[in-house]
Amino acid sequence: MEFDEKALENLEAVERLRPSDDGSLLCLANAVANRAYYAAYHAVAHVAQQQRKAFTAEKDYYRHDTLPDDGARWGILDDTARRDLRDLYGMRIKADYQDDPVELEEAERMAGLAVKLVKGLLG
Repeated sequence: MEFDEKALENLEAVERLRPSDDGSLLCLANAVANRAYYAAYHAVAHVAQQQRKAFTAEKDYYRHDTLPDDGARWGILDDTARRDLRDLYGMRIKADYQDDPVELEEAERMAGLAVKLVKGLLG
């Protein structure tokens, strides 16, 4: 599976993890934040691979903590997209490692950022 396909699959997961309009499904906010980040990460990684940008030395991936700045330096991300990816990364850290759960409003904001980044990079 290519990175662009993974990005789109993660966006689909974000939609499935969000609350239903009728209220019958609750939001899994930590999972939304996690998948939103990975949707954006894979979209950036896809473009980086198309541009033949090397993975992090001796790894088969791009470093998560430096990808926002690397993506900007490579011309993939403008300053707004760089900040958005950094916000998504920070919220993924909260979702995965901190005691306080991601709030619904935070999850919804991350979902919106991911959609904007993925659509902007992949069309």
